[in-house]
Amino acid sequence: MLEWSSPSIILSTRYYGEIDGIVSVLSLDHGLYRGVVRAMGARKNSSIWQMGNFIAAEWSARLQDQLGHFKGELVRANFASLASFPFAFSILSSICAVAEGSLIERQSVPDIARLLFKILTFLTLDPQEAEEKALSQLLRWEVMLLAELGYGLDFSVCKEYGTGISYWVSPKTGKVVTEEMAGEWKPRLLPLPALFIDDQNQGNLQDWYDGLRLTGYFLEKHIFYLKNKPLPNARVLLLEKIKSQL
Repeated sequence: MLEWSSPSIILSTRYYGEIDGIVSVLSLDHGLYRGVVRAMGARKNSSIWQMGNFIAAEWSARLQDQLGHFKGELVRANFASLASFPFAFSILSSICAVAEGSLIERQSVPDIARLLFKILTFLTLDPQEAEEKALSQLLRWEVMLLAELGYGLDFSVCKEYGTGISYWVSPKTGKVVTEEMAGEWKPRLLPLPALFIDDQNQGNLQDWYDGLRLTGYFLEKHIFYLKNKPLPNARVLLLEKIKSQL
């Protein structure tokens, strides 16, 4: 019998039969796992098995290659907390969809999981405040995710030139260059918002839009395309929501 227990984030749920379900979670200790939840749709369980919720998860299977089963105890009801805050809920939906669609199943990613726990906690503590500050955290998390999956952006030039100038990113190499270095190639490059090199910078709508285009390009090209998947719809809708406010 194989089994583990760990703090986890519910990334997605779908019904499997009339009331059972298949759930994807990001475990702090074990990474992305999927499993069957018995009676997921029952009244006593429906509030637990919701996207974004923190649970104390227990997974078990008889054999390594089996889907396995989940049991879980609710720790934090993030889904319900954000349901009435459209922008914060869009952030929740996007980050869960990107994690579920990109991570390698059953591969431990503690840094990715730990930061995701932090972002979702921040979102639910004060959703109205978080709507103005959480986008920068989401974007930095996506950069970390790309690096974890082997497609990290090269920020080395930023250490040499500091935060006082504009930077651009090559869509071919992921290498960051200064505006002077970009030269005539600038129209073909992607702008790098300052929030990526200054943790105190929360950015504005234009920065968020540029940042989502930047990380979305590399996620789509290097992660989802190789899995024969489109960029998750929740991620696309988040970009469109930001664009509509510019």
